[in-house]
Amino acid sequence: MYFNFPLFSSLVERAYKKATCLYSLEDVLSVFRHYFKKHEDAFKKVHPNIRLEQIESIIKIMPYLDRGERSSAEGVIEPEDYAALIDKHFKTRYRGCDYNINHFFSGDIRLMRYYEVLY
Repeated sequence: MYFNFPLFSSLVERAYKKATCLYSLEDVLSVFRHYFKKHEDAFKKVHPNIRLEQIESIIKIMPYLDRGERSSAEGVIEPEDYAALIDKHFKTRYRGCDYNINHFFSGDIRLMRYYEVLY
């Protein structure tokens, strides 16, 4: 029961071509890969499928801690910092959370984990 990352990667490649992102495709894939592995380790089941539009939206905001695109380096997170944020996310108990990647990229979840782990 492993997430079909090669199939998902092809969707990410399609979304990446349409999205504007500071990260390389390899960086984006590494963030997704780490997240889905942690999800599978935590819940012993694969992460639910997400739509192409959701993938594109995540790619667009991935470099930014404030949920929006920015033209400066302020509020930018490095791709290699995501492992620590994701690890902390899965150690954090939320009320009524299924730990879907869309939750991680919503609101201020990443910003809070950033302050807890890296700041």
